Amino acid sequence: MANDVLIFRVQRLYAAIGAVEETDISKLKTTVTSDGDQISFYQDWSGGRSEQELANTAHSLIYNIANLRSHLKKWAAHNGQDKARVDTEFNNSKALQVIADLSNNDRHGYPPRNRGHSGQSPRLRKIVSILELTTKAEKGSSVGLTFTPQGVPKILGDGTAKVIISGDILDRDGNNIGNLHETALEAVEAWESVLSDFGVKL
Repeated sequence: MANDVLIFRVQRLYAAIGAVEETDISKLKTTVTSDGDQISFYQDWSGGRSEQELANTAHSLIYNIANLRSHLKKWAAHNGQDKARVDTEFNNSKALQVIADLSNNDRHGYPPRNRGHSGQSPRLRKIVSILELTTKAEKGSSVGLTFTPQGVPKILGDGTAKVIISGDILDRDGNNIGNLHETALEAVEAWESVLSDFGVKL
């Protein structure tokens, strides 16, 4: 039963990742207009979601990453594992610390006490939905974007594309210290290493 509870929490985390990523970009159709002489395309990668809806989805991911720490420690204490392993990973991962700070900011307000766990008083700048194009890690790989006459986005080349919800992470002085999507995935990898050490199979 204890395993089931932890796995359910981890599955919620992966569901939150899925909610900030869309790999089928054909779902986000373009608005096509024509005046007889020319055709115009307008693409809204948010899929019509409001700023508040995007922020809510992003903060759901932040919350699930940050709060897995307590669940991992409780699970470890009841299953013969060293719960200090959880804190060690947290203390060695800047990504986990930043995510925890962002979660605390959303809960308690900004700025965090003593600059937060990360020591950088991180905060999010406007959360948006953007297209991410990625080539393969090999010479000659390419990726591009075009649209069908009906306004359906179409990927060119052998690379990949996905629409992600992300935002800039700033420190207390307004310097950019990271990207929310990348930082969140790095933090998830840190927790995955703990789960692996604990022998938890998903």
